[in-house]
Amino acid sequence: MRARLSRLLRTRSRAMRAVVDTAAKLVDRDVSVLISGESGAGKNYLAEALHACGPRRDAPFVNIECASIPHDLFESELFGYEKGTFTDAAARKIGKLEAARNGTTYFDEIAALTPPLQAKLLRALEERHFTRLGGSENVAFHARVISSTSTDLAGFRSDLLYRINVVTLTIPPLRERREDIPLLASEFLRKARKGARFDDESMQLLTSYSWPGNVRELRNVVERAALLSDGDVIGAASLPDDRLREPAAFVAAAVRDSWTLDQLEERYIREVLRRTKENYSRAAKILGINRKTLLEKRKKYGLS
Repeated sequence: MRARLSRLLRTRSRAMRAVVDTAAKLVDRDVSVLISGESGAGKNYLAEALHACGPRRDAPFVNIECASIPHDLFESELFGYEKGTFTDAAARKIGKLEAARNGTTYFDEIAALTPPLQAKLLRALEERHFTRLGGSENVAFHARVISSTSTDLAGFRSDLLYRINVVTLTIPPLRERREDIPLLASEFLRKARKGARFDDESMQLLTSYSWPGNVRELRNVVERAALLSDGDVIGAASLPDDRLREPAAFVAAAVRDSWTLDQLEERYIREVLRRTKENYSRAAKILGINRKTLLEKRKKYGLS
């Protein structure tokens, strides 16, 4: 089970490897897990992997999108209701907790729950049973609980937080694990278009971009490129210029990610070489240095 999780969550990043190693220890442990990370970082995928690799994998995985369900409907979505509970209740409805049976309930963006809803969920988790709206029969709740958040849970009900947060897994943003970008991009491309690959220039652009939308944004760009490219080798022309090459975005990424001067110089030299098609004399003139210095910097930064 642990080996399967590692295969599903392949990574070359030391930071992400630590997350995967911890997650592997939780696969066959029936504990509540809170997954934190920026929007698009892959929280849903990690939750699904924990379920798919664990002993509950043959039971349902029920995704409860807390931010998208209206607050006034959330209770009926979660607990279900009996026939005649309200005007439109023509028949009994099974709620998401009951539908999960012995599987996994995944509370996506749990921070969106209002305080009254937090209290009702806490009671269900503590007592391991609940009643449908308009009913009196206790319904047992046996599912595992996994939750996620992309925001700080300061102000969240502390006793509920203790229940859902036995272990926290924090997924680093994609800009902090750039070594995973080629791996992820190639995997997304394989699924979108078998036999296709990125050329060196396009992969360099993908790797140097800061990806504020994280893995979700990368997948979107790769799928777009797979559709727009005519051949099996996908070049830079199939990538969105406005996103990956805009100078303002380059500067913003440098400030936001606190690049060192060496990192800034490396990325700028790389971009100038790309634009000059590796004409070193022309690139040196643009950079304001002589050709010999540029060659030395190429060696220093390992630029091909």
